[in-house]
Amino acid sequence: MKPIYAYGYFITLPSGDFYQVVIYEYVDTEEEFAQALRTRPKEELEIMKNNMQSYLDEEIVKINGVVTKPQVVTVKTGFRGSLKRPFTEFLIHFRGDLIRGDNLYENIYESEITTYDYSVVWIFPPNFKVVEADVGVKYEIEPENVLRFFVKKGFKIPGYEKIVFRWVF
Repeated sequence: MKPIYAYGYFITLPSGDFYQVVIYEYVDTEEEFAQALRTRPKEELEIMKNNMQSYLDEEIVKINGVVTKPQVVTVKTGFRGSLKRPFTEFLIHFRGDLIRGDNLYENIYESEITTYDYSVVWIFPPNFKVVEADVGVKYEIEPENVLRFFVKKGFKIPGYEKIVFRWVF
């Protein structure tokens, strides 16, 4: 099974709850994943959940300088039209104390060369504004509370992300 694309959606709430939905798309010419799900579905999902959690545990995520620990909440799987095109969807949650004015999200992780393309969308509430970002690639802010960026296969990700977002009051 080979990953071919990933989507990351971050939804931030004024309460300081951050929800992340990550969807991986794969090509599986031998349909091994479909077979594994038929024979041991609960075990496969648990393995996937544990693998994702281990990656998250290696990252250092900070909200306004305070470390928070992302947790995998659920894992779902399915197929895009064929057993050769599986996908996995992870729902992840973490929390931080937000303040009126400028807030800072930081993520420190191992630098690596990407093996598939992926896109990321950060969605903040309407009364928030993305002020600045350092995500290693070009990004766009449109509207002012939504940050988007795209990473191509073969790009060396820097191992550090920073987003400054303002709670406008």
